[in-house]
Amino acid sequence: MKHMWVCAVIFMAAPALAQQSVPKTSGDPLQEICAGFLQQSGQGVSGDRNRLCACLSRETKSRLTEPEMRAYSRAAETGQPPPEAVMQKVMGIATTCLTEAAK
Repeated sequence: MKHMWVCAVIFMAAPALAQQSVPKTSGDPLQEICAGFLQQSGQGVSGDRNRLCACLSRETKSRLTEPEMRAYSRAAETGQPPPEAVMQKVMGIATTCLTEAAK
């Protein structure tokens, strides 16, 4: 569940609009986490939710290294701010994926 924080950032950045259907599952752990998070907390997420979760998985895997993911997770667990460079990458992922889902 270490990738849950990326979902949280994306959903905090999303505008509050109408709720849509839950994304299809794909067997990809990141997409499964995204789908679960959308079911629980995604009321304000608009656009294509399947595209959003696919983007989240793809972009997280391509933009964040394992050490960056661990650093962010440790920060979240301890209530500390994440490293600035990692936070910028996470916000970039959120922006990319929300934009892609809105297409």
